[in-house]
Amino acid sequence: MMTGKLSIQKTLFFSAILLISTTAFAQPPVVVKTYGQHVGGNIVYIQEVSNTGDRKILDIDIGLDTDYVSPNLPYNRAMGELTVFPVGSDVFNMAIRPESVSGPSGWTAQLIQIEDSGQYFVWRGPAYPVPAILPGQTATFRIVVPKYDAVYLTGHFTAHYAGGKEPWAYNGVMEKLDTTPPTISLTVSPIRLNVTAGKLVTVTATLTTKDDYDPQPEIKLESITANEPLAAGDVVGAATGTDDRQFQLRDVKAPKGSAGRIYTITYSATDASGNKATASATVSVK
Repeated sequence: MMTGKLSIQKTLFFSAILLISTTAFAQPPVVVKTYGQHVGGNIVYIQEVSNTGDRKILDIDIGLDTDYVSPNLPYNRAMGELTVFPVGSDVFNMAIRPESVSGPSGWTAQLIQIEDSGQYFVWRGPAYPVPAILPGQTATFRIVVPKYDAVYLTGHFTAHYAGGKEPWAYNGVMEKLDTTPPTISLTVSPIRLNVTAGKLVTVTATLTTKDDYDPQPEIKLESITANEPLAAGDVVGAATGTDDRQFQLRDVKAPKGSAGRIYTITYSATDASGNKATASATVSVK
């Protein structure tokens, strides 16, 4: 993989590239479809780049938002959108760990810093500038990052063409393939606490999840509430915001005239594309 430090002066860089906006085409000549997966504590973002036009593509920029540029006119916008970088990246030197990226054979990856305007990610074809994505072809790229970043899913991309004729590039918005939340089911045991002397009882949660794209959605304990005010010590060992599936609840005697306390335990499942679902279960005290 190619690594290195590259600082680009805006005027020199963009005066050499003519970008055409999405509205100038009846149909987008390049389509980038995306989704994410949780893998080993990180998120792998997948970008499927389809060449739907009639020009050969020689590289792809991920997270670059720009507008019309002409050699005779100054550009108005050129922003690097990335704030979360591949795992193990050396942002100071714009270097990427090879195992954090993968693409078709021969493709190289690099972070690019636009002067005072953020960073973006560039894939270059083999033997650059030899084109590698031909009309009708789709190429798949993977980037491993430490946490969720919507830019890898719905940010801007730029495809640069070979051939020496205008337009030299196309700027568009990526399309998120995974838009459906995971399914999540929850059971807890026990579901009923017998009133004794206000003891703490261990409760265990069992969850199953399924997602169309992400084999391991992120599980979090969202909350434990009750149908009456909770006192300190009524809920023990529950780490909300984490995948905590065991905690203790107090078997509090119901006030006179009350139907009894009901605890409600809520979990969430969030896939790597940012879609979230929740499920709740109850524990009653009788």
